[in-house]
Amino acid sequence: MYINGKCVEGAGEKLDVTCPATGGLLETISTASTEQADEALEAAQAAFPSWSRLSLNERIGWMMKLKDACLAEKDVIIDLMAKEGGKSYKEAGNDFNAFISYFGYYAEEAKRVYGTDIPEYGGRRGNFHVVLKRPVGVVVGHLAWNMPVSNVGLKMCPSMASGCTCVLKPSTETPLASLKIGELCEKIGLPAGVVNIVTGRASVIGNHLSRSKIPAMVAVIGSSSVGVEVMKNASTSVKRFSMELGGNAPCIIMPDCDLEETAKFVADRKVRISGQGCANINRIFVHESIHDVFVEKLLGYVKKVQVGWSGDMPNAMGPMINVKTRDRMIHLVEEAQKEGAKLLYGGNIPELPDELKNGAFFVPAVLDGVTDEMSITQQEIFGPIYSVLTFKDLDEVVERANKTDLGLTGYLFTHDSRVIGRCIEDVEVGELQVNQPGAGPNMPHIGIKQSGLGCDRGKWSLEEYYDIRRISIQP
Repeated sequence: MYINGKCVEGAGEKLDVTCPATGGLLETISTASTEQADEALEAAQAAFPSWSRLSLNERIGWMMKLKDACLAEKDVIIDLMAKEGGKSYKEAGNDFNAFISYFGYYAEEAKRVYGTDIPEYGGRRGNFHVVLKRPVGVVVGHLAWNMPVSNVGLKMCPSMASGCTCVLKPSTETPLASLKIGELCEKIGLPAGVVNIVTGRASVIGNHLSRSKIPAMVAVIGSSSVGVEVMKNASTSVKRFSMELGGNAPCIIMPDCDLEETAKFVADRKVRISGQGCANINRIFVHESIHDVFVEKLLGYVKKVQVGWSGDMPNAMGPMINVKTRDRMIHLVEEAQKEGAKLLYGGNIPELPDELKNGAFFVPAVLDGVTDEMSITQQEIFGPIYSVLTFKDLDEVVERANKTDLGLTGYLFTHDSRVIGRCIEDVEVGELQVNQPGAGPNMPHIGIKQSGLGCDRGKWSLEEYYDIRRISIQP
C-alpha cells in the first residue's frame, strides 16, 4: 500500500491476484487493514492545508515529475495490466496512454479555473461581490477493474491539480498496476499524504473509507448498484458525490447509415476490453429495412475476431475478468435463447492452447430476434454479446431506447439531420455518439438517470473538486 508518502506492507487479509487468461497466480499481496485505511485518510487530511496552498505551478511540477516516472516504467505498467486484467497488450497500452493524457489535460485546465464578479442589483457602486473557487478537501476514489490505470488518472489528476488530496482504492481484481503508481509516487518524493493508494475488499476497506467523516467527496467508477451502496455507507456526513456508473447503451442504426462502416464499428466496439465497459453497446436497434444485410455484415466482422492472449497476439480479444463472469455470459446466451432469441454465432468456450485452458475465454455471441422484454435487454451485459433488435420508425425506437433506468452512452448511425436533432433532444443518455466521433480527456463522460452524478473527463469534472465561496465587501 502507499500511505502517507511511503510504500508499506498491507496489514489486512491476503489476496491472490490471478491472470484471467491463464488462471495462474501472479502475486499474493497483503491488503490494507481498516486501521491503515484510517491512516491514509488522516494523512490526506493532514496534507490538504499545505498542498492546497502550494502554487498551481508547484503542484503541476509534481504532476509532471510523476508523469515522467510513469513513462519511464511504461512497459512494466502495461505488462501488469495485461496480466492482471487479461487485456490485450494493445488495450493495456491504450489504457496507459489515456492515463498519461490526464496529467497534461488537468494541469492545463486548472489554470483556467476562474472566480466571478457579481453585480449588486440596486446597490451602490463600490460594493463588491465575488465568487471564489477553492479545493473541497480529501477525495476518496473507488476505482473499477476494467481500466485500472486510466481510472487512477481520472481521480488522481484532477485531485492533484485542484489542490485536493486523495485516497484511492483500486479493485481487488486488478490492484497491481495501480499500486505500482504508488511506488512511483514514493520514488519521486511526492509530498506525504497528497496521494494514498490502498486496496482491499469493497465490503471491508471500501465501506470503511466511505463511512469516514474525513472525505469531502466520494468518487465512484462502477455499477449503479455499487453507487447506491456507496451513497448509503457515506451518509455518515454530508459529502459530495461524483459517480460514473453502469449503462444499457442503445445503438440506433438508421437505413441511411454507412452500412459497412457501421457494422465494423459495432463489431469492434463490442469486443473492446472483451465487452467489459460501461459505455459499451448493449442493445443494437436496426431498422427493419436493413436488418438482414446489417446482420450479415456484422457476422462477417465478428467471425474474424481473434480470441486469445499473449504478447504475440496484441490485437486479440482477451478473456473475461474471471471464470464466474465468463459463465454468466454463457448463461445470458442460453437464457435469451429460451426466451426466443436466435443464436447466430459464438456463445461458447473456444478451443485454445494448453497454457490458456484455464482462462476465462468466451467466443463473442451474436443474438438475433432479441426483444425488449427479454432479460438480456433489461440489464447491463458487460461482455461480448451482440443483441440485435429491429424497429420500424423513429418514434418507436426512441421510446424503446429509453426503456431503462440507465442513461450513460447512446450510439446513433444516420446522416439525416432531423433524426440527429430528434435523438439529441429525446434519447435519454448523458452522451450521444453519432457516426463514430472521436474522444479525448477534454470530452466529458456523463451519466444521467441511474448512471451517475457529475462526470469524468473534461472541465466539468474538474469543477467537482472545488467549493464555491461568496465574498461580499462594502469598503
